[in-house]
Amino acid sequence: MTVSTDTQSIHKLTIGVMLQGLRNMSSIMDKAKAEAPAKGLKTEALLDSRLFPDMFNLLQQIQYVCYLSADFARHFTSEPPPRVGYDEASWEELRNSLEVAAAYLGSISPATVASRASALVPTFMDDSKGMKAIDYAASVIVPDFHFHMVVAYGLLRNSGIGLGKSDFLGPLASVEMPPGKG
Repeated sequence: MTVSTDTQSIHKLTIGVMLQGLRNMSSIMDKAKAEAPAKGLKTEALLDSRLFPDMFNLLQQIQYVCYLSADFARHFTSEPPPRVGYDEASWEELRNSLEVAAAYLGSISPATVASRASALVPTFMDDSKGMKAIDYAASVIVPDFHFHMVVAYGLLRNSGIGLGKSDFLGPLASVEMPPGKG
């Protein structure tokens, strides 16, 4: 079966974006764990860092990255979502939840996303309210997912972990431009 460009685009801009984000957050956590001792930091102590007293700490930011992605993906599969973003209390548990969430998102096909993109889905804030899946992704899930990614990145960067934009974006699937195009 050949998947159309539109089908691939819908998947790429929802599930694909979050899957890449989960993988990038895993790499960011690995880098933080490797650098922390040399900077006199303990990874478990980093989990309590926050930008402002009324904001979630690093642990909760990463929990939301896991939860939001798995909760959205559940609308495109008959498999129940993994329980991620709830009970993690350690660096290793968060790291494991990122892997579990990534595996779950990785099982979602582009065709399934496209076929259900117009389906009404409940919002995570109030399941008595719903939106079309594609609209929900565009206006709530993907921006909220990135909000928590950015805050987690910022907390680690502010703690002295040597992160850059390339850590946040992850590997790019770029190719050489033909001469005269650019």
